[in-house]
Amino acid sequence: MKVIAHKANGKEEIERALTLGADLVEIDIWATRGRRFLVFHDIFLEGLGRHNNWTMYLTQEEIEELRREHRGLLYLEEALELVGGEVGLLVELKRTRHAEASFSWIEEELVRILEAMDALGWVTLISFDHLSLLRFKELCPEVRVGMICAGEWLNLWDEVDRLSPQVLLPHWAQTTPRLVEGAHRRGIAVYPWIVNRRDLWEIFRDMGVDGIVTDEFENLLEFLGRKREVNRGPLLPR
Repeated sequence: MKVIAHKANGKEEIERALTLGADLVEIDIWATRGRRFLVFHDIFLEGLGRHNNWTMYLTQEEIEELRREHRGLLYLEEALELVGGEVGLLVELKRTRHAEASFSWIEEELVRILEAMDALGWVTLISFDHLSLLRFKELCPEVRVGMICAGEWLNLWDEVDRLSPQVLLPHWAQTTPRLVEGAHRRGIAVYPWIVNRRDLWEIFRDMGVDGIVTDEFENLLEFLGRKREVNRGPLLPR
């Protein structure tokens, strides 16, 4: 069962996940008005002290100002270079559709970056936006995609069969033996999210899921008997 470090959205978090032995790292990206992908989880910037700013509306100048204030902020290319294929990387595309016309370049540019950095083999693009996932597959059939799902679906398998994802990421509360069996019949891995409790780890291990997305990846590694002992010095000098 793979251990997936959730929301490793800064240099230090990524390095720690790699050092401690996570099997996969998950990051979040927003396309910005500056036509760059910023590694950041939230649609708004309150956590960075900007109470009236939307992440997706940042200009290039505003991004650089934020990066001077918050040294851990990364562009997607920097995160890709940091991981470097050492482990698999889940890249969650965050987006809204209310300004769709202004961001029509997202899928093409993201595929271009992955191809240019030779990352198609170890990156999986994941999203709640299944229209974007379909566009990725149309642009680049070899791109790996993962469908994030929540709630109860009437037509989940229709979408799965159309998209042919490598991974299904259901909310933990909707992860059932029947769902896992249905995915496995189609050759699809199942990674429930966000699972931070030992009792749920036991349930999903017994259910046969392929990985767990968690904020508590160090504790999950210990639960699985795979925790590494590391020196508390600088992480992964490069």
